[in-house]
Formats: sequence, C-alpha cells, structure tokens
Amino acid sequence: MKYCFQCGRITSGEPLFCQFCGRTYDVKLCPRLHVNPRIATVCSACGSRELSVPQPRVSGWLRLAAFLVRILLGALLVCFSLWLIVEVITDLLGMPVVQEGMVLIGVLLIGLWFLWAMLPHCIRKVIQHFLARKERKRDR
Repeated sequence: MKYCFQCGRITSGEPLFCQFCGRTYDVKLCPRLHVNPRIATVCSACGSRELSVPQPRVSGWLRLAAFLVRILLGALLVCFSLWLIVEVITDLLGMPVVQEGMVLIGVLLIGLWFLWAMLPHCIRKVIQHFLARKERKRDR
C-alpha cells in the first residue's frame, strides 16, 4: 500500500504510480516504465525525455514521525500480545484438567528418557545416525 502526498489517497499493492492523480512514488518513469531517480531529466535505459512527474517530496520530520509511530504501535502490539498470552497460560494452568495433562506428559517424558538410557550404546548410535541423515536430506 502506498500513500500519495499529492492527492492524499492510498493505492493498494505495490504500484509504480498513483491511480488517482497519476503521480509516481519518489521516482520518474519513462513511457516504457523504466525506473529513474527523481532528479533525472533523461531515461537512463532508453534515452526518452518524456518522464513522469513524481509526487511532492516528504519532509524528513514527517518520515521520522511516521517511523516512530510505526515503532510505537508495533511495540504496543507486541506488549499487548505477550500480556494476552501470559493471561491465557495462567488461566489454563489454574484448571485441574490441564494440570493433570501436564503431569501425564511429564511422566511420559520421564519414561521415554528412561527407555532411551536403557538402550545399548550401539543402538543409540544407529538411531542418532539415522536421524542426522534424515535431517541432512531435509536441509537440501
């Protein structure tokens, strides 16, 4: 999405120019849509002198303010999301059914680690080799 500072409208997607007023976004385009810097007078690709008119420049203060607003809103969103996750986990851990499930998972993990420790060393090496080979194939 891009905002046009000429007409004050938003164009969806990643357009090269505003659909309403026809101004380009911080570049100049020739009729063949070659991208040139806004200070260009001739197209660097085809040599055409017919270049589009870019939208007015945005002041540095306005860009800085927009960046800070984005950062502030992003941080606020992250904080709110973390708070919500902590509240949900706290509520879930307070329920007896969830506590029983966590104990059951813990007992199952202890049993699996015990079985792993009881396996002979040569069998553990074969399993580790098989899992490492499978992971290398997946990374390719």
